[in-house]
Amino acid sequence: MTHATVKSALEQEFEDACMSDVEECSKLGYYPHYFVEMVHQHGAVETAKRLIRDQHVPAGFTRLWEMKRLDMTLEACIHDNPKFHSLFDSQTLAACNARLASVGYI
Repeated sequence: MTHATVKSALEQEFEDACMSDVEECSKLGYYPHYFVEMVHQHGAVETAKRLIRDQHVPAGFTRLWEMKRLDMTLEACIHDNPKFHSLFDSQTLAACNARLASVGYI
């Protein structure tokens, strides 16, 4: 399924924030190919839901942890920007916070 639905302004703002972090990651020598593919296929909000709900920690999260750049994770983008919280249900937000707490970000 290709992501062809119309995005709200907030969804677009979230996607722009995610892609801005991807650009920053690239400058640091890490390009999250899988994440970018998922965003192109499903949109940033759906990608976030899928990755955050997964019981396995995504490789990109681990890579950014190793780089000491947890601030550039998808989870931090959501946690640090309360305006994006309305895009996600309470279980997704709880999983997001739990993942960040498990590595001492929050």
